[in-house]
Amino acid sequence: MLTQRNSTAWKVGLVVLLAVLFLPFGVPRWVLGNDAPDASKLGAGFAKLCRDHGGTPSTTGAQRACTIEYGGRVYLMDAITTRGFDEDTARFQRQGCEEARRQQQASSARGHGPPSFVYHALSGVCERRA
Repeated sequence: MLTQRNSTAWKVGLVVLLAVLFLPFGVPRWVLGNDAPDASKLGAGFAKLCRDHGGTPSTTGAQRACTIEYGGRVYLMDAITTRGFDEDTARFQRQGCEEARRQQQASSARGHGPPSFVYHALSGVCERRA
């Protein structure tokens, strides 16, 4: 009976140890078999995604960027990443834009004028208009 309890405790301990190792880091890619994508495919996909959202892709060394022009100003599209359109980032960008607009409206009530802020859902960009 004591041996069975020790065996069960050991198995539970092993499961807990594996969970502690895998939960923060996920299952390693080599276990799942999905290695990193080919860099040329990733670059082509990034450029297409950027253009699909109205942006212009550019590369500086190993750093990729997607920019877009609104109202004569150039903006970095934070929501366009090498992994695709990041809806979570776009949502935070929209929230920040709405907060900036609220602050501007409160400031306008006190006699301060432009700028105004406009969120563009397609690109995930918050445009600051003067």
